[in-house]
Amino acid sequence: MFAEKGYVAATVDDVVARCGVARGTFYLYFDDKLDVFGALVSDFFARVAGSIRPIDLSPGAPRPREQLRTNLHRVVGLALAEPRLVTITFGTAFGVDPALDERLARFYGALSTFMDETLQTGQQLGLVRAGDRRLMLSIAIGGLQQLLRDAVGGQVPSDEDALVDAVMDFLEGGLLARA
Repeated sequence: MFAEKGYVAATVDDVVARCGVARGTFYLYFDDKLDVFGALVSDFFARVAGSIRPIDLSPGAPRPREQLRTNLHRVVGLALAEPRLVTITFGTAFGVDPALDERLARFYGALSTFMDETLQTGQQLGLVRAGDRRLMLSIAIGGLQQLLRDAVGGQVPSDEDALVDAVMDFLEGGLLARA
């Protein structure tokens, strides 16, 4: 419902009608539509974060870039399987509701922290080029966010392999240290 109507226009009545539950049942589990929205965004972020595996540098492990490619496949595959969640998570604008802004800020803050720690480790290992991680984060998160929104919205082909190849090409050309 949030993906179709947007957060502001969607109502609790819309949600319960779509789900086929009574309004009272809804309120047993959620306080309001923001609570439902927050649960959806939090669950989606947890699944995205849970799909990313740490890079294994032990002897015999696949090359780090192959592990990165595998992580990207998991993230892109999840996004393509959940287009509505991509739309509401990455397409809901700040400024429409202060409480919603707070939820979205927590989501993006957690994502930024996770990505920053990943980049810092990559820099320490010589896998990621030196540079200002804040700038790298803005570019990487913004670019991936827009790519996924465009893929689920039909603006670019939603072929998982092609999307992962495009991200890897970008990373190889601008973010990762030369092999």
